Amino acid sequence: MKKLRQNVWIIVAIAILGALVIGLWSCQEASPTLKVDEGAAERIIRIEAQGDVIHYQETLCWDEREFSEILVNKNDFSFNQIEKFKKTYNVSADNFNVEFVEGKNSTLIRCDIHGKFTGNWYDFHWFLNPLDLDFLNSPFDKSERTLSWDGFIGRISTYIVLEFPFSISNCHAHVWKSES
Repeated sequence: MKKLRQNVWIIVAIAILGALVIGLWSCQEASPTLKVDEGAAERIIRIEAQGDVIHYQETLCWDEREFSEILVNKNDFSFNQIEKFKKTYNVSADNFNVEFVEGKNSTLIRCDIHGKFTGNWYDFHWFLNPLDLDFLNSPFDKSERTLSWDGFIGRISTYIVLEFPFSISNCHAHVWKSES
């Protein structure tokens, strides 16, 4: 009987200790997750087509407080930016570079995209679909060598410009050299 009572006390002590450890562990403050673009005030995307390569550049402008938080952990922010790009657009891309422009409280991601030029036209489904945009229905403004769009994506004021080395024609998600 004495041995049984002793075993019960050991089991109760282990259970209490386990509950304390779990309780203390769950009370720890979660480490902050770095935002990729949710807190950005403005987003500027510039795409330049050059041969079979598409040069992508995205600038995010931040308020001073948000930007100072980003600067605390540049490596994590850079990694998160690149991963979000890969997940969002799902294209063959390389030459990633993330920059921090302290005088302007902005971040800049650049990369080169491959495999979206057939020799006759550029396919931009990869870019437009995730943003719920369309060259004709959104609508994009067109000039001789550019397509541009200005509006909101989510809550972020967004400006997009696509530039080409030739006069262009386009449909909903493709751009090709104009015959005229």
